[in-house]
Amino acid sequence: MKKFYLFALLFLIQSSIYSQNLFVTRSMSLGNTSASTSYELDAFNQNPANLILQRSNNKASAYFNIITNLGVHASSKFLSLDFYNNYFTKDANGNTRTLSDQNKSNIFNEVSNQPSDILISSKLLAVVLNTKKIGSFGFSIDERFTGNFKASKDLLNIALYGNISNSLYDFSQTELNAFWTRELNLSYANKVNTRGNKFFNSLTYGVSVKPQFGLYYLKTQSNNLTVSTNNFNVIQSSGNMELVYSGLTSNNDLKYSPGNAGFGVGFDAGVNARIKNVSRYGSLNIGLSITDLGFIKWTKNDNKYFYDGNFVITDITNKAQIDSLRDRIKGSKTPIPDFSVSLPATLRLGISFKLFDSGKKDSLSLERGTLAVDYIQNLNENLGSSLKSIVGFGVEVNLTKVLSPRIGFAIGGRDNFVATMGLGIDTGPVLIDLGTYNIGSIFTPKATTKFSAGLNIKFKVN
Repeated sequence: MKKFYLFALLFLIQSSIYSQNLFVTRSMSLGNTSASTSYELDAFNQNPANLILQRSNNKASAYFNIITNLGVHASSKFLSLDFYNNYFTKDANGNTRTLSDQNKSNIFNEVSNQPSDILISSKLLAVVLNTKKIGSFGFSIDERFTGNFKASKDLLNIALYGNISNSLYDFSQTELNAFWTRELNLSYANKVNTRGNKFFNSLTYGVSVKPQFGLYYLKTQSNNLTVSTNNFNVIQSSGNMELVYSGLTSNNDLKYSPGNAGFGVGFDAGVNARIKNVSRYGSLNIGLSITDLGFIKWTKNDNKYFYDGNFVITDITNKAQIDSLRDRIKGSKTPIPDFSVSLPATLRLGISFKLFDSGKKDSLSLERGTLAVDYIQNLNENLGSSLKSIVGFGVEVNLTKVLSPRIGFAIGGRDNFVATMGLGIDTGPVLIDLGTYNIGSIFTPKATTKFSAGLNIKFKVN
């Protein structure tokens, strides 16, 4: 289990990413809006009804990408370059830096009970085929790694100030969770005939069936560890910690493999409606979707790791007592039955207004920009999700048929507030999206505690 812990901790230290189901670069740069604004490949896992939609100057028969879609978002209070340079590098004379009481106080206040979260997502393959008569069909393969680590305030306290007599330390807030999954996505979208309809100019619907393949699952099931000290140098601990694991290997070594340790299925559904007679200068769309309804059943190398924290040390020089403590720290490993975990179901509601030049809505080449707002609500906290809702706002301006700068912001979630930006480049056969979920990643890279970057290269077949 030590190898898995070491890998997870190193990965968090190097990448430290936050997850709230951010998988699409364009959506990420538009304040996480997508329910009514996403197109073709970007509609996967956001709103399958939008799979059939395209930017108004595009009328392609197919879109695809192959390992050209990668998204990363990181959040951690204590893993910025400035934080590291201020406290843990050598001083100007090349000497090892000694932390002052003020340094320790700053670290304690900045880091205590602050989570480090990670999400890396990549589409290994994605294809959308558009037909004139029977709708659009989509297929994609997604790889996702999510990790969450949180050090309790008292764990950091003892690391900075040592074991202080007559104190009580509560480690119950310390958590380590990591999840690695692979997903196939089979999607279909079509349009409803709205001729003669009083309310809608157009109405699309979409559904997705998504086989799920679990590679690794590690979750802190329970933790109520506490440690107390007294004036006679007696250290007493109580409580225990349990971790649940399932993975490709029985010895907890990580490996990349086409195999799986769990299997399940997920479902997405959505609609997108263009409202009639809103404005002669543009169109108003409303999108609604629910994604990741389903589960993964973990069946391979299922184990519970139990760490007994009940011990007393009356003499730290007593070898027998220290050896007994080492045995307890190693923990015990017990096989457990197969278990199921729900997917991170998410509800999205979005409204967008698409602006056209001169009010000529039928002149598709004159689309000038989009304003969008989304409400996003995760329905559970599984596989790295958060129940804190997000409201996102985004603006895209089509300066030309080629360049589309984007900007936005999002309120809520674990980040509370982020400002976003990106750029779309439409060269004809190749579409490129660049974006970030935190502008600080670009303008203040050393100081940012929320690193975020996305790249998506798509290919269009007319």
